[in-house]
Amino acid sequence: MKFRTSIRAIALALITLFSSVSLTLANASESEILAKLDRLVERGFLPHYQLSTVNSKGVSSYRSKAYVDGLVEVTEPQPESLFAMLSLSKPLTNLLALKMVNSGRIKLDDPVEMYLPQLAQVSVITDDRKSANITQNKILIRDLLLHTAGFAQNTELMGLGPIADQYRKDDIFGVSCLHGKEQKSLDVMINRLAAVPLQNEPGTVFKYSVATDVLAAVLEVASEKPFEQLITQELFVPLGMKNTFFTVPVQERVNLLPLYQPLVKTYPVPGDYQRYQPLSVFSKKGAKVGEQPGCISAGTGLVSSVEDMQIFLQFLLNDMRLESGDAYLNKVVMQSFFTHQLGEDLGNSPLSRSLPRTKRDGLSYGLAIHLEDGGSLAKTTTYDYLYWSGFSGSGFWLNADKSEGGIFVSQLFNSDQFLLPEIAENLGH
Repeated sequence: MKFRTSIRAIALALITLFSSVSLTLANASESEILAKLDRLVERGFLPHYQLSTVNSKGVSSYRSKAYVDGLVEVTEPQPESLFAMLSLSKPLTNLLALKMVNSGRIKLDDPVEMYLPQLAQVSVITDDRKSANITQNKILIRDLLLHTAGFAQNTELMGLGPIADQYRKDDIFGVSCLHGKEQKSLDVMINRLAAVPLQNEPGTVFKYSVATDVLAAVLEVASEKPFEQLITQELFVPLGMKNTFFTVPVQERVNLLPLYQPLVKTYPVPGDYQRYQPLSVFSKKGAKVGEQPGCISAGTGLVSSVEDMQIFLQFLLNDMRLESGDAYLNKVVMQSFFTHQLGEDLGNSPLSRSLPRTKRDGLSYGLAIHLEDGGSLAKTTTYDYLYWSGFSGSGFWLNADKSEGGIFVSQLFNSDQFLLPEIAENLGH
């Protein structure tokens, strides 16, 4: 109860902080944005940041800044530094799934129970939250890609409601997956998940959830390979992403950046000071994501570098062509990663009740879609940019015309996702 309360207090404090800060970034020039990000660091709101832009030919720019000489020691980030991707893991896992769709190893309309029989007879909680009934719809693989499977998100990772709270109690895809005493298999985690009712009927509503972790379990069964090995062989190696891991090799751990958490004071303190402290949610003091994952969480567990994310963005901007010139996916499957895929029955603001600052945003099979003013999800010509962001404030984006993209990294957990939209809207034009 103490942990849950502190996380919610932190989130509330950050909403107040970043809602006021983000407004100052609107309609700013590139130099103004950089100056204001610098001030956020200098005034102690962020421990550090990295900001890089990329075009189809390579890196356009890179900038970093860290708070120095403070009471809380802050590591100066470098392009090769390894950061906790958290929810930025999701688009990479989805892309791997589309690769397996492309090769015919799985189908979007396959029922998940074909691969995970534990999920054959799942129930969904009733509206009064007092009981549960067997679902009317099967969970499909496309539901996992679109977060319409009916699962919740663990309250430790900003989930809400009784099902999310049950995930916390049962240790289902929570913070222990980021660092744990021992590593639990995906099969163990899915068995735990299957014992808890769904939050919603499959296929009826978008709810940000552990669906990506379930997707990894499906891919593991379909490929007959451990997921960590599968994504390395079929995504990271072909793209040349040499510093993206679930478990960071010992010799590379010197490059791991720590996560920080907000320092919430109940009384006013004048002047500028570091408004964060080292993350303390793990059982081991000073633990870092990537050292010892408690499970392979495809939705939150990857560690990467800005260098590798630059490679990933350049790959997307070049229509998913590898360095050899070969296409990673066929054109139809590739376009599903860049175009809205949720059904019209979910309304014209399908993400807004589950993710902040997503009014009228759409969802492809890998990315959120931000529209131009007055744009429509039915018209790709009115897309502004595509993006994804994570619990630490980090995120990446690419312009809808694929002229440029960028990556913003800030290791403050949990932050609220306010900075990336303003950066993308201004630096992307």
